Amino acid sequence: MISRRDFTSSPAVEGRTLTGIAAVYGQPSRLIREQGRSFTERIAPGAFGTVGDVKLYYNHDASMPLARTQSGTLKLDSRADGLHYTATLPETTLGNDVRELLTRGDLTGAMSFGFFVTKDTWSPDRTERTVNAATLVEVSLVQDAAYPQTNSSLRHVDAALDAAVIARLELHIQRMNHV
Repeated sequence: MISRRDFTSSPAVEGRTLTGIAAVYGQPSRLIREQGRSFTERIAPGAFGTVGDVKLYYNHDASMPLARTQSGTLKLDSRADGLHYTATLPETTLGNDVRELLTRGDLTGAMSFGFFVTKDTWSPDRTERTVNAATLVEVSLVQDAAYPQTNSSLRHVDAALDAAVIARLELHIQRMNHV
């Protein structure tokens, strides 16, 4: 199952280049409610390891691409505090709109990331999880992070949205396997 985590960063926009932090390391999340349980979570430094072809979307929408590591328009750099990104916004209607909304402050720079956990550890009472290794699928500039007042925050996805996300990711994985 894909997990998504949201938080607010402060991206910088210069020309068509957007920079910021796509995921923070070592910071406790807000309470996550997932599969009938509640817990807090931390992403361990370097948990994403070597990243493959990661895309930057607007609002997790695959039909709204902004940049991609494979094309060189998205660069990811794992540092001590988190996964930093640099993206060149496209000269498209979407790219222009995103740039303008960021410049005006209508978009706050809230980011979210989608990932599959491959290794984690839990506290004895299973109320705290550390994600030690994960496969990063995508990062997204989002309209509204679930908890924009924190540096690392989470969103509870309702069942219908969860099913749509899983279907989209399964299609994405099928496409990747056929390339």
